[in-house]
Amino acid sequence: MRLHEIWHRKSAIFKDESKLSIDYVPVELPNREDELLKLAGIFKSFVENPGSLSPRAILIGPVGTGKTVTAKYFGKQVEDYAYKRNSNIKYVHVNCHKDRTLYLLMTRVAEELNLHIPRRGFSSRELMNIIWSTLENRNQYLILTIDETDYLIATSGSEAIYDLTRLYDECIADQYRISLIFILRDYTKLYKLEECVRSSLLHNIIKFEPYTSDQIVDILESRIYKDGAIYPEAIDEEVLHTIGELVGVDKGGKGDARQAIEILWRAGKYAECEGANKITVEHVRKAYSDIYQVSSIYTLDNLRKHELILLLAVVRTLKLKGTSEVALGEVEQEYRAICKELNERPRGH
Repeated sequence: MRLHEIWHRKSAIFKDESKLSIDYVPVELPNREDELLKLAGIFKSFVENPGSLSPRAILIGPVGTGKTVTAKYFGKQVEDYAYKRNSNIKYVHVNCHKDRTLYLLMTRVAEELNLHIPRRGFSSRELMNIIWSTLENRNQYLILTIDETDYLIATSGSEAIYDLTRLYDECIADQYRISLIFILRDYTKLYKLEECVRSSLLHNIIKFEPYTSDQIVDILESRIYKDGAIYPEAIDEEVLHTIGELVGVDKGGKGDARQAIEILWRAGKYAECEGANKITVEHVRKAYSDIYQVSSIYTLDNLRKHELILLLAVVRTLKLKGTSEVALGEVEQEYRAICKELNERPRGH
């Protein structure tokens, strides 16, 4: 088959694959309503009366707990609200994993504000002053999110955070033009900051907990039914609950929504490549093994003969049933059948 035929062929699985992208900001944000309300409360005065004060917030939590998407969703809501009220508030999101110094961050902010600044020739503080002056000239206000601040602290220590939080002192003005949101993975990075810097940040901390299995299902359902990522008829609830049980923190997983979305996307790709009309539990298992590599040849080498036979019985029974769970009795029945095939005496229960 020619490549253009693959590209032209309509997918039976994906309605809009981009809705499963890591950068996509969904229509709704399931299970992060409380965190959004806290952000709204912290920034209420800044949004209602721009320039009156400069609030700061810190979002802390493990990878995949919704910190980035919550900040972006919040920023979009602020811009929409400000536009309706004829306020000029801009939201900018920068990531320290890519831009790990204050100079690179400020350059990125300048680009987002459509400022044409040479790559070299200015210090980070000069760039900050230029950005502030631009905001004043435009009568514009900025909510700036510094994502993965952990990297900025690792490379620049307290100095970069100090410069950001004391920006207003550097610029003689009667209005606060910039408010800040910092995103970190854990508290320990904050204790690498000097006391005076750390004390200025520890007021508005919002903690993000890993997602439970039910919350994972809510997120996947929202991407499918509200955002339109996958055709509803191409997936069953059992598939979503399987992903929830694999990833949910209450089931022993990491509670990482990004991983859950990636498993769903990969499972859809497996189904698509096979020409299937639906995503099955087996597609999910393949996708999960791609991401987590749950077993290896070394693990199998260390299993005894009847442990290997039992493992084969589990695999065969799951594949035969096409479900995420099977009864122990069914596995034992398959185990005895395999033992008969191999002329092995089966062990007792």
